[in-house]
Amino acid sequence: MITVQAALRRGQNTLYYAEVETPLLDATVLLGEALGLSKEQLLARPEAPVGEVGWQRYQQFLDRRCAGIPVSYIRKKKEFFSLEFHVDERVLVPRPDTEVLVEESVRLAERHPALRRVHDACTGSGCVAIALQHARPDLEVSASDLSAGAEEVFRHNCRRLLGRELPFTRSDLLNGVAGPFDLITANPPYLKDREVDSMRKIGWPEPEDALRGGPDGTVLLARLVKQAPARLAANGFLLLEADPAQMAFLRQRLLLTGFLDIEVIADLAGRPRVIRGRRP
Repeated sequence: MITVQAALRRGQNTLYYAEVETPLLDATVLLGEALGLSKEQLLARPEAPVGEVGWQRYQQFLDRRCAGIPVSYIRKKKEFFSLEFHVDERVLVPRPDTEVLVEESVRLAERHPALRRVHDACTGSGCVAIALQHARPDLEVSASDLSAGAEEVFRHNCRRLLGRELPFTRSDLLNGVAGPFDLITANPPYLKDREVDSMRKIGWPEPEDALRGGPDGTVLLARLVKQAPARLAANGFLLLEADPAQMAFLRQRLLLTGFLDIEVIADLAGRPRVIRGRRP
C-alpha cells in the first residue's frame, strides 16, 4: 500500500514532467481532495496509507491537471475572501487580486455611511458581490451577467454562502440594469483578443466570454465607463478591475466622462489593479 509521502512524491514528479508550475503544491492539494483531508491533516500523516479508492481518484485528478485543467476546476471550488466558492467551466476562477475590489468597496462603505445600494456587473461566480454582502450585511447588493451558466453558478453560491439569493439581472454589462446605485463594481473581460486566441490554442478551459476584451482589451471597460453615470446616484462610485497597462486609458476615459476623485489601487503584488471614480 502506497503512503501519503510516496503518493506526493509520485504526483510531484508527474506534474513536474508535465511542466506544471507548482507541482508539489498541486499534488498536495489534489491528494488532500482525493482523500477528503485538509493540507494540514495530510502533511501530519506522511506514513499513512492511501487506500485504493483514494489512489484512483488521485490518479484521475493528476491526469486532468496534466491536461491543463486548473486545480480549482478539478476540485470544483476556490477560496476567495475567506469564503469557499463553487466554480466550474461556466465561470472564471476567482483570482486573489480581485479581492482588491471587495476591500475597496468595504472601505468606501465605511467612509460613506450613506452608501447602501451596490451592483456588481460581470459577476461570474458572484465572488465580489457575495463576499461584499457577507462582509457588509447592511448593504443592498445585486449582480448581473450575460451568461446563463454564470447565473446558475451565482445563484448556487448565494444559497450556499448567504442562505438566500441576491437580486440578479441577465444583462449585457449594464444594459438591463436600472439603478440608481451608490457603487458599481466590475471585473469585466480585459484580455486582448490575441492573448485569448493563444490561450484557446493550448486548450485553456476558462470561458472565452469571461476573458475576451477586444483588440486591446479595453472594449468592455470603455462601455462600462460610458454606461455607469446613468446608473449611479449623485456622488456614486465606479470601481473597475483592469490590467495595469490599461490604467492610463481608463483614467482618461473617466475624466472625459465627468468622473472626479479618480484613484488607482494596487493589488497584492503592488501593481495597479483597480481604478475608482466618483460621479459628481
